[in-house]
Formats: sequence, C-alpha cells, structure tokens
Amino acid sequence: MKVLDAIKKVFDKILEVLGTIALGLMSILVVYQVITRYFFNAPSAYSEALSQYLFVWMIMFGSAYVYGSLEHLTIDLLKDKFPPKMNLVVEIITNICLFAFILLICVIGGRNYTLSQVKRIDPSLHISMAILYASVPFTGIVTLFYSIYNIARSIRNYRDGKRKTGDPLGGTA
Repeated sequence: MKVLDAIKKVFDKILEVLGTIALGLMSILVVYQVITRYFFNAPSAYSEALSQYLFVWMIMFGSAYVYGSLEHLTIDLLKDKFPPKMNLVVEIITNICLFAFILLICVIGGRNYTLSQVKRIDPSLHISMAILYASVPFTGIVTLFYSIYNIARSIRNYRDGKRKTGDPLGGTA
C-alpha cells in the first residue's frame, strides 16, 4: 500500500500543479480578453480559444483529483445503513463499475476520438483539436489508478477496523 500511496501523492501533485497553472493562465487570458474587447474594441480570438482549452483541461484535472481525494459528491443515505462488511462490498463493486466505465469510455473511447481529431485544426489557434480531446484519456488513466487505490484503501480500512457504519473512510459508493 505504501507504493500506491507514493504514486497517489505524485498524481495528486501533478494534477494540483497543472490545474493551478491552467486556472492562472486562463484568468490572465480572460482579463486580457476583456481589456482588448472593451477598451481597445479589438477582441482577441486567440485568447478566447486558448482559455476554452485551458478550461476543459482544468475541469478534467479537477474531476480526477476530486475523485482521487474522495471529495466528490456521493449519496450515502442507503450505503451508510449497511454493516461494514456489506459497505466494503458495495464500495468495491462501485469502484469496479467505475473502473470499467472509465476504461471503456474515457480511456479507450477518448483515445479513439482524440486520434480521429488529429487532422482537424482549430481555426483560431491553428493547432490540432486532438490537444483539447486528449484531456479525456489522460485524466481517464489517472482516474483508473485512483479507482484501484480506492479499492485498496477501502480494504485496508476494513481490515484495520477503521471502517464503521456511516464513516467517511470508505470509497466511492
């Protein structure tokens, strides 16, 4: 589990830094866009398109990070009524289902769609649209790791006796 914890810390830090950089750059670009539009009456298509790309990447970084940190929205009403062993089973099944969904839709489907967009060029930035869509398989891979990590964490918490009914130490159910 120490290896998984170390890998998770690296992924967390990468997502934090990249998400923060994306937010900072996007903020600068939006301010620049407002200034050029309202003060100089010459809007910048480049800054608008780039801020949209950064927004998509920031959202994808954030969604993976929040899932890995177990800070995402969950509906625990029914799950919290289960005894700890049943709760563990529900968490494992939930993470396996999420793993399958992310693998098929985000990683494989996202990769295929990204590759299909390589020749499509963004008219404002003159770069491949694949750069925008690459955020889906990239963060999908990180989310796959997080689902494995969450299963291992749930099992560890159950085995160590830390998991109680209604306790937030579980996974994603």
